[in-house]
Amino acid sequence: MIDKLQLTEKLLSQLGLPTDSKTVKKYVNHWWQNPRKSNQNGFRLTQEGLDFFENKLKLTKYCIDIPEDTVWNNQLLLRLDKFIECPYFIAQYSIIVFREKTAVELILFGGNIQRYGLAKAMSLKNNKDST
Repeated sequence: MIDKLQLTEKLLSQLGLPTDSKTVKKYVNHWWQNPRKSNQNGFRLTQEGLDFFENKLKLTKYCIDIPEDTVWNNQLLLRLDKFIECPYFIAQYSIIVFREKTAVELILFGGNIQRYGLAKAMSLKNNKDST
């Protein structure tokens, strides 16, 4: 699986921009909500990152409505960071993703990202328990 640094470097390369470590680090800090390198996904975008993906790259985006009664907490944000495997942006009552498969999964959960994150966590736990 590709990480944020690799993805950032590939995007810069495709745009003909420099891909030296200083430039990549600069863009990682501007585009990604959590710029730290980790083994987990962490593809949550900043507003600047969202603007870049929408306007410069012109990638297809999928906007899924989130219930207004969604309770935001650190556990939910960490689950989304761990289980969403594509760039995404959280707005007040919606989530924007740049991968069709993820969009379909979120739609099947009715936009309930709490249930989505919990289901993904339980699935991962069940897979670990069965091995």
